Amino acid sequence: MFTAKIENSSGDMLTLTGNEPVYQVIKITGLNPPHAQINTTSIVGLDGARFNSAKLDTRNIVLTVKINGDVEANRLNLYRYFRTKEPCTFYYANDTLDVTINGYVENVECDLFTNNELAQISILCPYPYFKSISQVIADSSNVLGLFVFPFSINATDPIAFSSLQTSVDIEVYNTSESETGATIEINVLDSVSAIQLNNVVTGDTFSLSYNFIAGDKIVINTNKGQKSITLIRNGVLTNIFSALQQGSTFFQLVAGMNLFEYTANGVAASDDISILFRYYNEYRGV
Repeated sequence: MFTAKIENSSGDMLTLTGNEPVYQVIKITGLNPPHAQINTTSIVGLDGARFNSAKLDTRNIVLTVKINGDVEANRLNLYRYFRTKEPCTFYYANDTLDVTINGYVENVECDLFTNNELAQISILCPYPYFKSISQVIADSSNVLGLFVFPFSINATDPIAFSSLQTSVDIEVYNTSESETGATIEINVLDSVSAIQLNNVVTGDTFSLSYNFIAGDKIVINTNKGQKSITLIRNGVLTNIFSALQQGSTFFQLVAGMNLFEYTANGVAASDDISILFRYYNEYRGV
């Protein structure tokens, strides 16, 4: 079983499946892995060719929907959700995956002069990967519970209910089929002037030099086409891309295990900062 939904640019959502008295999904294409472009160069005197690069094409999702009930009214209602040239979000779920993808409505074709009226809707998705509905979160710290029964309270020897444990390593397990970007949130707990993240697996580093103070939040977006470094201080957002140090790399999470270490003012796993990774699992096909 599967479910399919569409959300238009205004945030209105229409559930297509399970709504057979109004719309009956006959077919959906474009759910498989998209076509890849393989670029090669022929070399004189050598068999075959030399590989240069490869990329995935845009995804084209085409829905064929039978319009039931009050056909004219339901067709016009369908236009409200599939607005040509405008952005939309397509949701798809089956017994294994629950994913979404952003696209633009290319066209809506309806055969107005048949008894069994069908609508064929084409959605172009510039970024071809499906994303998981829920974000995955990996944190550099966790709260260790210390409050247990029985207990007694001594005014001169207070009891800790919990403690904040920091880890030298941050493990981020990416179950995507390929590498993906992430949003990295750094919460500053005490004044620091230098922060560095190290990718243990790839050897890449990401370094910032700035006068950070307690209460600052740094949001780093490493997703392709969206790279940014934003400081949030007292509710004010500031672009601090200039704080990025030479030789830094915007991390991409490889498929499988990713391991990170961090320092603040040169101190490993410093209590002066805490770090949170947020990312979506991505899939070529469903």
